Amino acid sequence: MRKLITLALKEVLVTFRDVGAIVTMLITPIVLTLAIAAAFGVGGTTTLSDIPVLLLNLDDGPFSQSVIEVFHSESAAVLLDLEMVTDQTLARERVGADEVAALVIIPADFSQRILPLNNLAREELGLDLVGMTQADYESLSPEQLETLEKLYMITQEDAQDPAVVEIYASPTRQISTAVIRGVTTQALEQINMRLAGTNAIMTRLVEAQLAQEEGLSDYFPGMMDMDGTNATTLPITLEITSPTGRAFSWLDYSATSMAVLFLMFAVTSGGRTLLAEKQMGTLPRLLISPSRPFTILFGKMAGIVMTGLLQVVVLWAATGLIGAYWGAPGGVIAAIIMLVLSATGVGALISAWAKTPGQAGAIGSAVTLIAAALSGSFFPRMNLPGFIRSISLVTPNAWGIEIFASLQSGRSLVDILPLLGGLTLLTGGYYLVALLGFRRQFNG
Repeated sequence: MRKLITLALKEVLVTFRDVGAIVTMLITPIVLTLAIAAAFGVGGTTTLSDIPVLLLNLDDGPFSQSVIEVFHSESAAVLLDLEMVTDQTLARERVGADEVAALVIIPADFSQRILPLNNLAREELGLDLVGMTQADYESLSPEQLETLEKLYMITQEDAQDPAVVEIYASPTRQISTAVIRGVTTQALEQINMRLAGTNAIMTRLVEAQLAQEEGLSDYFPGMMDMDGTNATTLPITLEITSPTGRAFSWLDYSATSMAVLFLMFAVTSGGRTLLAEKQMGTLPRLLISPSRPFTILFGKMAGIVMTGLLQVVVLWAATGLIGAYWGAPGGVIAAIIMLVLSATGVGALISAWAKTPGQAGAIGSAVTLIAAALSGSFFPRMNLPGFIRSISLVTPNAWGIEIFASLQSGRSLVDILPLLGGLTLLTGGYYLVALLGFRRQFNG
């Protein structure tokens, strides 16, 4: 055991005394994380189709129908696979189960909060302000206009909170959520234009017919400037939530994906040292010492594991200082340990079957870059076709991205246990095949 620990510490010291290794292991992934986060910001958009989305309308007013019309439009149909629902509890459960990308909820008081004057005008005067034209307003009697003015003053004195349109989104479908948010925003902008037209007609007509009343224009603040510019602030808030309470962040995603990528570079490079020592004659001298061959092997592999653990922990701390969130600490620690063991298994596998250090280095770099491309280290994994996402699960990169995405979305250690189990099985396979290769080398 003492010899094993000595060999392991020697591997760690050699690595961390190498300036080039420090640049590759720590500085490069941090710089790339900052660059990707700066380029893409908090989220990203992409061209998608047939995004499953649920729409729940709890409002019976005219403005909610405008939202529904946008979601049923031809342009939205290209992107969305829309389903109208009536059961909110069941719909939220379907989002939580990741059956659909999101649930859009139009609240019961949606139209009322957007234009409260309309309900009062309908009750007192039998008027529907939303559907009225300029000619309809001009046909109103002075008494009706006076009543309309008083009703507006009442709505101003009794200001209500904005209507909240909620997008209840699956935390694993960030890009789809961005598309759904865009369609919803388009619907709200159309309502804004419609509301501005109604306000413009009312303001101009009332000011023209009741100009003798001093200060009348103050009753319509923020609706329409005298030059006709729309200054209306739509009383609607768009709120995006998820079952876990967290949204997608490019900084979070790139911090963890870059950490896993450069962990792979580090451990595949470390595994190559076995072949280098064999070529230089260091390993044969160790093998004829009283130490057992597998004590030497395990000592060197333990050193690579310790190096990988230190590398990822430092990256976790460093990116955390710039705002990256990796997940709950317990889950992150378990994920780091398993990922380092798995990545080290890849390095061991390459070293066990490669013939020269140069060959091991070339294979290690190729495997690392291919794994990064297949798993989504440089772009959102959810953008990849399903069959590629499945194939990529033969790499630690894919499992790392899946695990950290779950942790970043708010899930706990218990929630990621199935993912950790899958990664453990994969890691066992790496070491089993590597062991066969090392037996061949030692026996040779």
